[in-house]
Amino acid sequence: MRIRRLALCPYRNFEALELPLGDGHVLITGANGRGKSNILEAISYLSIGKSIRGARDREVVPHEGSHFDIRAQWFDGERERQLRVFYGAEVGKRAFVDEAPLERMSDVVSLFQTVQFSPEDVALVLQFSAQRRRLLDIVLSQANAAYLRTLQRYQRVLSQRNQYLRQGPRSRTDELQVWNHQLAQLGATLRHGRLSGLKEMCEPFAASYARFSTGREQAGYSYCEAAVDSDSAVSEEGELAALLEDELGSQFEQERRAGFTLSGPHRDAFVFTLDGEPADTYGSQGQLKSVLISWKMAELRFLEARSGQAPVLLLDDVFSELDGQRSTQLLSMVDDFEQVVLTSPRPLEATAAACFECIDLDGQPG
Repeated sequence: MRIRRLALCPYRNFEALELPLGDGHVLITGANGRGKSNILEAISYLSIGKSIRGARDREVVPHEGSHFDIRAQWFDGERERQLRVFYGAEVGKRAFVDEAPLERMSDVVSLFQTVQFSPEDVALVLQFSAQRRRLLDIVLSQANAAYLRTLQRYQRVLSQRNQYLRQGPRSRTDELQVWNHQLAQLGATLRHGRLSGLKEMCEPFAASYARFSTGREQAGYSYCEAAVDSDSAVSEEGELAALLEDELGSQFEQERRAGFTLSGPHRDAFVFTLDGEPADTYGSQGQLKSVLISWKMAELRFLEARSGQAPVLLLDDVFSELDGQRSTQLLSMVDDFEQVVLTSPRPLEATAAACFECIDLDGQPG
């Protein structure tokens, strides 16, 4: 999978920008504030239908503008194709493939796949469990459209159950059991998908981190307070559903007082570890960044195994807070991937830059 050309007309700080992205590794340089991160965000928009940063659609419309328009030419492994995401204040957001509109924005997920690292993710993802769950849900949704549909249904049922709980004394256990059953069935599918995905990704994740650290520490992760590795047993969905329904049924009074659901995949703990200890507690900034980059590389391998096509790897300001050894290791690892788009505020050394097609935004209009 390759993105050949990107056009932003407009998007965030760009009124009009067209970039040829070639066929391999691309380095985008430019002064701070020039829009390097915005370019990678726009590419991600084409693969997940929304901002990877969590911004609302209207927030990426240029100041005093009324719309944004992202267009790309990409190669899907067989032929050249066109992809477009458009948002207008009056018409909402639409996606187009080969100029034909998609019925739903969610249909864009899994068509053109990307994996993106952003430096701000280090603090968000490694310190907040909700962001780690979102990280996991995005890659599983890209790999399997059925997972995304289940996640959307789970969130709707969860919202309805929470509304019922907020009725306070008027809520009854017998009526709540109907919501419990629905939520448990959907939640079991999500937990099974997460555990299966984590089991599959653990080896490429650990191997990538080992290259960063040259074996000085071992990276892993746990889910629901249990370590996950390639030998982990994943319970059947029926068993997971029964356990979740028991959890939900045992907390009725606490949930009625709280006014929201206290158990389920929306609250499950997903923790990265270094030598068995929580990475967010004991890791340095360089280690934490290495953990997240390694996870992104594992995501890419996971998606590639599912689709047969390697996603585009997007690395934003990836060298900050990495020492010389880890930076050198990262450059050697980048060679293993088909297409990489990397940003940096300054050019790389000549030997490293030789592996990239370089685009200097300071010399571009927009």
